[in-house]
Amino acid sequence: MKDLLLIIISVTIGAVGQIAFKLGALQMVQNPGVTIIEKIKWPIVLGLFLYGISTILWIMALKKVELSYAYPMVSLGYILVFIASYFIFHEPINWLRMGGMLFIIAGITLVARS
Repeated sequence: MKDLLLIIISVTIGAVGQIAFKLGALQMVQNPGVTIIEKIKWPIVLGLFLYGISTILWIMALKKVELSYAYPMVSLGYILVFIASYFIFHEPINWLRMGGMLFIIAGITLVARS
């Protein structure tokens, strides 16, 4: 159970990193005369930091569990980003996307029980 919690924390932090990347991307200036360094906003730096923390936790989890068990759990991040995209960015959710998420949830459930 402790190993599963480590995986969930790692994936959650990675998903928050993705949300930070999106926030930063929305703030980027579209001025061709501005260098890439000047375009990078704090949410992008935060996203990179969170990805680093997520990676460290992921490596710690991989020391303890099988990759074939752990890696499908990354799909939890898809679900978290899907939900956050709706509430934070007001992105639409249609029935096709919802059906896809239900398949992902079913897959995660099967892997978690193995």
